[in-house]
Amino acid sequence: MSRITAALVVAMLLVPTAALADDYTDADYRDYDIDSQQRGNARQPAQATDPAFAEAFVGAGVDTWLSDAGQAANDLRAGRLYTGAGRYVPGGSAGDPRYYYDVTSTEVAFTARTGAKLTGHVWAPVDAPGRRPGVVITSGSIQGYEAMYFWAARDLARHGYLVLTWDAQGQGRSEGVGHAPGSPMPTFDGVPFQQSANFVEATVDALEFFLSTPDAPYVPPTWTEEDAAAAREAADGVEQLDDVNPLHALLDADTIGLAGHSLGGSGVSAVQQCSDEGTVWSTLPELCNDRSYPIRAVVGWDGLSGGVTPVVPAMDQNADGYFFNTTPQFSSPDPEANLAPFDAWTAAGLDAYSLTVRGGTHLEWCDLPYLLPATTYGTEMATVYTTAWFDRYLAPEDATRTGALDTLLTAPTADADQPESGTNLSGSRASAYRLTTLDVTPAVLETRDLRATAGWAEVGDWAAILAEG
Repeated sequence: MSRITAALVVAMLLVPTAALADDYTDADYRDYDIDSQQRGNARQPAQATDPAFAEAFVGAGVDTWLSDAGQAANDLRAGRLYTGAGRYVPGGSAGDPRYYYDVTSTEVAFTARTGAKLTGHVWAPVDAPGRRPGVVITSGSIQGYEAMYFWAARDLARHGYLVLTWDAQGQGRSEGVGHAPGSPMPTFDGVPFQQSANFVEATVDALEFFLSTPDAPYVPPTWTEEDAAAAREAADGVEQLDDVNPLHALLDADTIGLAGHSLGGSGVSAVQQCSDEGTVWSTLPELCNDRSYPIRAVVGWDGLSGGVTPVVPAMDQNADGYFFNTTPQFSSPDPEANLAPFDAWTAAGLDAYSLTVRGGTHLEWCDLPYLLPATTYGTEMATVYTTAWFDRYLAPEDATRTGALDTLLTAPTADADQPESGTNLSGSRASAYRLTTLDVTPAVLETRDLRATAGWAEVGDWAAILAEG
């Protein structure tokens, strides 16, 4: 049976099989685990030995550092205090410098409900006519910043999406303290930066800004129109503070996707409950700002939460048991260790897709030059599957949705030298999907071992996985 044929089997429920030994007493498992650790540390040396990367880093690093310093100096006049760590290190807010200048984006600034100034970029869809679906990307915590996720914004824009990236309070180029409406005096609202509200509630703030228009300008949730007017008046002629999405005319305001990493993934998991696809939003008035939103799909990058009510189709992309550093896993984990969110979504009758990057760390989804250990293929792998997920559930064209479904089914069958290949899926933690076809009479396609369905070795078959290369 070919890999493509295997990927198209309907209702194929494969349960990962266990090897004869699942710890270091088995030489095959030991070698597999060592290989996983080596994969998870490959990005740093690859960057360090790439002259083109170093050349790009100098240019982008200097430009972003000077821009950040200029913003901080100017906005002191408005009482703004910036505390994000990355802005004070040259290159610390550039993301992958090789692509920093690719795809045009528009800088925006808006006020969080805490009164903090949040900064971001709106990315215009490339060569796509009419109003287009939108995606809001929420960054991770521990000083994550929007440029780390420009890889996703660029690819989505190239595929016809309007995208908002933004920095959470106290991170990147966003302000670290709060303010009363129109006041330059700092408050402790939103302080410290490492708190869930800055990623959950602020995702709603970002979504509200993304949907703003001249006829319905942005008002931070919990604020009155008078509060918003006071903030605009104080900013006038002093600092940039937008109350309308500058690219609102390009947005299909009925079709929105959410993506987030780490605590940002938890944030978008919570906010997808505010979708108008269901009625859960009406039971969560504080979270949802007492309204529903046109959310159609969600992607969590090592952060989809199973502890929420699933409302829209969800993709869960996972690390292979590693956080910031790879460490030996002397015994194999439960092969279904990463499938709890997937199971929550499928139990609700919704499409879901869970993949675990082989050797992947928590840092696969964020670009920080030279410093963060990760694989060399994780970000490219995430790009393929993230865009395919949104294409399946957000794209206005039937052909695009059909092609995206085919990608989700067959991308894992790609040759081993391709980032999306199933050989780059974890061999110790299962990947899975539940997908509904677009036929007149829809069928449900399922697997709990995507590796095997794609024609690669089953989870737990250490020797066969190593033989894949």
